[in-house]
Amino acid sequence: MQIIRYIFMICFFLLIYHPLYAQCSNLQIGKMIKIGLSEKEITEVCGRPTIKSEEIPETVLEEPKIKTIKYSDNVGIRTNEGNLSTRYLNPPKLTDTRIYFELGHVIDSIEYNKFAEDEDFLSQINFYKETDISIGIDSRLFDESLHYISFLYSTSDQKINRETRYDYTEDNVNFYRQHENENNNKYEIMTLEYVHHMSETFLLGLSYHSIALNKSRGYVYQWYFSDNNSASGLNSGSIQYESKHDYTYQLLRIQKVKNSLRFDFVFRPEVTSKENYSGDYTGESTSGFGRYLGLNVTKLDYEDKISFGYYKENENTDTYNPENISYRFGYILESISDLVFKGIIDYNNSAGITASVNPLTSITIDGTVLFVYDLDTFSINYEFTYNKYEDLGDSNDKYRIDEQFVNKINLGFITNL
Repeated sequence: MQIIRYIFMICFFLLIYHPLYAQCSNLQIGKMIKIGLSEKEITEVCGRPTIKSEEIPETVLEEPKIKTIKYSDNVGIRTNEGNLSTRYLNPPKLTDTRIYFELGHVIDSIEYNKFAEDEDFLSQINFYKETDISIGIDSRLFDESLHYISFLYSTSDQKINRETRYDYTEDNVNFYRQHENENNNKYEIMTLEYVHHMSETFLLGLSYHSIALNKSRGYVYQWYFSDNNSASGLNSGSIQYESKHDYTYQLLRIQKVKNSLRFDFVFRPEVTSKENYSGDYTGESTSGFGRYLGLNVTKLDYEDKISFGYYKENENTDTYNPENISYRFGYILESISDLVFKGIIDYNNSAGITASVNPLTSITIDGTVLFVYDLDTFSINYEFTYNKYEDLGDSNDKYRIDEQFVNKINLGFITNL
């Protein structure tokens, strides 16, 4: 009898109100009570009583108390680029955390030598190759200020393949020795920077850089008679050697906004790393650079910005880095929604080092387009570099490098978490 009652109860419920299954109206429950179903049986069919939506007490949520960050809109650069991927301090302002990736690759290069009597020696195509990869993160430390830290890990693989010549005279016989050089520099760089939000218009950043460099040098050589370019009976061979450098340095960056001007200051001390080569040559290997000081001034406007910078690197004879003076002109246009255009021209004059490093003048033209979508930014950058060398002042100047042209593409992605 109990089983029949259950079957009847289920059939009745499905026929009367099948769409609800486990929910019953007051009318349906009343009919169930009228035919003699117990409270337990009604609960099994209709489920446990539920509170009507209008009977649910309304929960009042208090808005979180968030302190407003006080800073000038002109602090940092206006584009959403990674702090350690630019020359200038750029705090994460859209969100607390920003992650950025970049891939760079030299797509084309050509080198011209001063010696024009040999066409193959005169122009050397794809003499320089480079691939760069980097990933970085910027993270704000507090809700009420722009204090933040940045970390960047990057690698760079640089290859230089070129031919060189040197003149020699022995027993009144003139010779020259030609080299086919293969040089490779592999960098692994880690950078950690802390930026302190001194005031609404003042940022101070101190960074720590760790460099691991593997240098590989090699060349195949052949002796020739100068009068007829014959190699008959003359020596040839190959040399291979390498070295490893591990060194660190600190860098200071300061940014100050005054009215419609932004001042960006940078200082890097002189760094020298000395090791010995291993292999066919065991002489000294050096790496590093001279002391570096620079100031960039940016005129700020709503849609565009113009900047001018002056930078100087002191000579470091231990690392064969000559004194360099650079002038930078930059322009940023933001008149188109979600698109930013950046253009930079760098003019560099290198004094050279007597008897060892040729004087050099170089021009770099750098153009970037950034597309902004919600909290993400995509960037594509084209970089063109032109180098013009001068005489060193010895007999081998006729073989020296005359001009170099290098074209590079960089792709980037920035996201705000």
